[in-house]
Amino acid sequence: MLKRIIATALSIILFMSALLISNNILKTKTEAGIMQMRALYDQPENTIDVVMLGSSHVHCGINTAKLYMDYGIAGYDLSSAEQSLWVSYHYLKEICKYQKPKVVLLDFFSAAAFLEDYKYHYYMLSDSLYGMKFSMNKLQMMHACFDGKQELWDKYFPSFFGYHDRYNNLEEKDFEAAFGNDLSAYKGYVPHFHNEVMPEPVIDTDECKPPLEKSVKYLDKIIEFTKENNIKLYITMVPYALNIEQQQGLKQEETQRYNWLKNYIWQLNDSGDDHVCFDYVFEHIWDIGIDYTGGSDISDGNSHLNYNGSNKYTDYLGRTLLELYGRELITDRRGDAAYESYLRHNEIIADKVKNAYDNLQ
Repeated sequence: MLKRIIATALSIILFMSALLISNNILKTKTEAGIMQMRALYDQPENTIDVVMLGSSHVHCGINTAKLYMDYGIAGYDLSSAEQSLWVSYHYLKEICKYQKPKVVLLDFFSAAAFLEDYKYHYYMLSDSLYGMKFSMNKLQMMHACFDGKQELWDKYFPSFFGYHDRYNNLEEKDFEAAFGNDLSAYKGYVPHFHNEVMPEPVIDTDECKPPLEKSVKYLDKIIEFTKENNIKLYITMVPYALNIEQQQGLKQEETQRYNWLKNYIWQLNDSGDDHVCFDYVFEHIWDIGIDYTGGSDISDGNSHLNYNGSNKYTDYLGRTLLELYGRELITDRRGDAAYESYLRHNEIIADKVKNAYDNLQ
């Protein structure tokens, strides 16, 4: 009887171990949100002071290595492709399980750009879902994302069902992850090195239009959560080419949404919610110096910043955060042994930059 119990227990352990290893090998590992969330769990506890939430503009446009090396700011890009505010809210709850951020930067692009008639509304969900560990918070996030659509639950829950057919597309890095990798030196930033000419952004109207009612609901949840947890909330948008058509035939009205947000935050500030601010960068885009028409700072047709543009914006962001919040809130972490992973992060980014420029020559 004892031998049968032991044999059964060993069989269960071997099965679970094999399932875990298979899951590590097969799960997708894109740098459009999945790796950003996966690496969060390897970060040394309480070593992230500023967390950046939002769309892919964030992990393309905010150079976390530069933010640390030049400004001593321990930041992390916890972004994902077309990240909605309901995803941002649950990402914020997730990071606060492991970290104690002092400041949250919230990129408002997706809320401004993607409304009811956007046909790719659910297209990028895997980038927001597959990196997060299973928990009640993840279930709540999925509930918010799926809008009651059973086909989405069938596709994404459990996550293994969504990527179990990757056998023919496995790469060496997939097998390297079989027993888990140390991702502590990964801070979310993904440099790009292409050049694209884009039109200068222009605020051409003072008309105000609200985003989705659902977006307003989760904006309020984020504001409430940050206030309850004594976190400063800095809402903005990483520079891009404003109102570029994301879907053929669909008129972009991001300017009107940003105008609405500006007034909304003013009203909150007037009512006493002074922990939140809105930096409408397109009202003073010259302060950042992004080269749109020359093409040296934009990476692609979706107007993500390239490496050069991300350095310009990161310089602006580092200065702005310190002007707003000072060293009393954002400590200079350079030279602190607890933040050694940021030095390794800087080396990794430097190698990527060198290799990219070597290949361009």
